[in-house]
Amino acid sequence: MKCEKIYVVSFLAVLLSGCQLDMKRSVEDYNGSDAAKIRVLDEGKLSLDFYEKDGDCYKSTETRKLTSAFHFSLLSSADYSTGFEKKINMKTPSSFGSKKVKEYAIKAGQPFVITNTNTVSDYSGNNLVYTKRTSFIPESNHEYEIYAKPPEYIRSAGDIVISDLTTHESVKEWKDRDCKNK
Repeated sequence: MKCEKIYVVSFLAVLLSGCQLDMKRSVEDYNGSDAAKIRVLDEGKLSLDFYEKDGDCYKSTETRKLTSAFHFSLLSSADYSTGFEKKINMKTPSSFGSKKVKEYAIKAGQPFVITNTNTVSDYSGNNLVYTKRTSFIPESNHEYEIYAKPPEYIRSAGDIVISDLTTHESVKEWKDRDCKNK
């Protein structure tokens, strides 16, 4: 009986260590005529940070989630989202095949930062959080695809890839100073 409990507890620990929960609110679609559209592969834990000019630097005003609230991913290559697809009828076909995606309309010309977060539990049960960030300024009437590469190591976060589907050129980034890093 005691041995069965050990197996059950061990199984649950392994099972739960691959779960990630994101309680942030989802991105709300922008309705302006200058909107850019993004298609996000619904794997991992990606968020969108909104920035605005504050003197000689930019400050983060809000963070919203881009992917589903709950993911089960024991292996970085096997990420199962429990969310629903969200489509806004982008013109360019998806390069993600039959995988779940979320599409949003966002304000063009605004500086954003996309963050990929990977939370890993250590042997003591402490959560270790690893992030990768990429800046991004969407252009009016452009369509983009966004996804996170699998992490190179278990204790890291994968790089973020943003593809401009309209021009197939490199996306516009911003390198201005973040106010919290003054």
